[in-house]
Amino acid sequence: MMQGSCFEQSTQTRRRGFSLIEVLIAILVLAIGLLGLGAVFPAVIAEQRKSFSVIEGQNAANAAQALISSNDEFINFALISDDFNRPVRGGMTGAGSRERFSYEWVVPQFGASYPFGSAWTSPIPGFVGSNGLAAEFAGSETGLWSFNSNDSSVNPTISITRTSPALAQIPVSARLFPQPYSGKKPKYVWDIALRREPAGDRLQAAIFVRRIDARIRVPKGNSLSDVLTGGSLFNPLTTDPILPVAIDRNNGRITVDDGVNPDLVYAGLQMLEVEVYEEHLDWLVFPDGRNPMIDSSVGFASQIGQQLLDNTGVLHTVMGPATIDQNDPIFAQVTGQNRVVVVDPPFTAQQAGGVQTDDARSTATQFLNDPAYDDIRASWVRQVVFTPRTPVTIRLVTLEESR
Repeated sequence: MMQGSCFEQSTQTRRRGFSLIEVLIAILVLAIGLLGLGAVFPAVIAEQRKSFSVIEGQNAANAAQALISSNDEFINFALISDDFNRPVRGGMTGAGSRERFSYEWVVPQFGASYPFGSAWTSPIPGFVGSNGLAAEFAGSETGLWSFNSNDSSVNPTISITRTSPALAQIPVSARLFPQPYSGKKPKYVWDIALRREPAGDRLQAAIFVRRIDARIRVPKGNSLSDVLTGGSLFNPLTTDPILPVAIDRNNGRITVDDGVNPDLVYAGLQMLEVEVYEEHLDWLVFPDGRNPMIDSSVGFASQIGQQLLDNTGVLHTVMGPATIDQNDPIFAQVTGQNRVVVVDPPFTAQQAGGVQTDDARSTATQFLNDPAYDDIRASWVRQVVFTPRTPVTIRLVTLEESR
């Protein structure tokens, strides 16, 4: 009897279930695993969306390239004068006052010019209020792409024939992708900067593709195409379309166009003067980067992940602010009112001119057309072009040989 009782007790011991602590530990391990798995899904989805945006951005760039290369629908680049990209210097007038090609990007100037150094000016949004904008900057109200009214000393008028003004303009509606009323909702808007490239003075365009502001409200009974073009029954009191990307011209801040605020303008391309020093080829310096007149623009240009296109045609990504030590050999040049960021890829020694880049823009008559200065103008980095919000895609397109 005793042996049978021991056998039954042993069997009962082997059949005993999990304890409460063991169950709780198992649940905890499972929960941790599920949490980890759940954390992966958003990252995967974000990467998928990013990849899809890149593909769509490339498609938008393809559409833009086809349009600007057609030379018959909106703008005919064959009509551009030989003076394009040859700025007037030193307040002089006449044929001898224009220097040889500067090989810098030209952007539609919707604001004022702010002087950098002593030899040139860089157009930036002139956030001076609605009453301070000159008539030639009216395109900022609608985002109309045009160079016909550009009188900047850096960005001379392209001089497309005045008898065909339509060939000098590209409205926002033509720069949306997908196109309005195409069966798909517009998601992107593109802009272009122009220059002569150094290899042969050929005309070159940089296409910047950006996402349309997702915060734009679409009234009931309308579509986003209606809102962005002013079509259908949208805003029956006025036909003003909503800007796909907008900033407040009083302070330069990114905002969404609500159709009511009169101080909102199109958030077009911006450009700033920069300096590069041989001691730190991964540094990009914004002179007067803390000046209140350009603080918003420098803020856009220096944000992490921003894409900056320099005047040599190289695209750089902002990695973050530079760490500056007081024992650095160029400490005096990069402190004070300057702002410095780290970029990738870094520059080359040939691109580093520092403050001496202004020497490549001598106002002396004998240097304006001296071919010896061509290599300097083409090699030194002294300008970047960017958009207030980081673009999805930037593409360079060589359009035609200069005449």
